[in-house]
Formats: sequence, C-alpha cells, structure tokens
Amino acid sequence: MTGARSAGRPGTWVLPLHGTTAATVRTMRRWVSQHLDTLGDEHRDDVLLVATELLANAHDHGGGPRHLQLWHSLRPCTVRVEVADRNLVQPTMGLSRLPGPRGRGLLLVDRLSVTWGVLPETEFERKTVWAQIPCLGRCPRPGRTGETTYGGGSGELAG
Repeated sequence: MTGARSAGRPGTWVLPLHGTTAATVRTMRRWVSQHLDTLGDEHRDDVLLVATELLANAHDHGGGPRHLQLWHSLRPCTVRVEVADRNLVQPTMGLSRLPGPRGRGLLLVDRLSVTWGVLPETEFERKTVWAQIPCLGRCPRPGRTGETTYGGGSGELAG
C-alpha cells in the first residue's frame, strides 16, 4: 500500500486502497486510530466499526476500494468516513447478494451515523459510500495531546 497523504485541509486524511485485499482492514483500523487519536475511545470505536463495514462492503460488493477518506470537523463535532469503490451498484440495507448470515453491516452504519449515503459517479462507473458519525461528549481541540492530529502529515503503513 502506498503512503497516506493529507488532502491539505485540517482534519482531512486520505488512505489509498487501490489493489488491496480484505486483509487490509487491520492496517486501515490502525491508520484511522492514528489520525483520530484525540477522540474518546467510544467515539473512535464507532468510527472504526463504520469504516470497517464500509471497507468490507467495498471489497465484497463494490469491486474493491479505491480509497478511504476521513473528515474530522470540530463544529459540529463529527467524523465523516468515505469509502470509494469501483462499482455503481447501490448498497441495500439488510440485504446481501452473498450467501450466509450477512446483510447487517449497513444496519450498523445506519445506527451509528447521524446520516449516510451514496455519491454515484456514473461517468466513471464508481461510487463513494459515506457516513457521518457524531462525537460523544465534548469535541477535543486540535493538537491538544501534542500529536500531529490535524494538517498535512503523511505516513507509510505496512500491511
């Protein structure tokens, strides 16, 4: 996997995922945790669960992910998770085309998010599925822990 580059806006990070496998979930979770290290554990866990479900759906139903993007806003305090994939097929909450006990991922996303949706890119035959997760309690201030939490850092992740 290539290095993650900031999108150049405070509280915005992009993780390229082109050519990855479902095993990338562990790496993605570590990456999200690193960038949202000032959030409380419960809120970060909600974001991680939503990101995991959206990434799994991109692998299982979307032809593979293109990238994951995080947007952390302070006012209001929310985190938006976006996973772009290679397929225009719209996700259906509660249903899966795959066999077995499946189809609950978007139900979790719906429950943990204040809103979620799909941005189709018909001219490129792809889409982005996104969810906005509210902060629980007070929102941390940027740089409060002394870590580089916001802004233009980059990092290399080992899979």
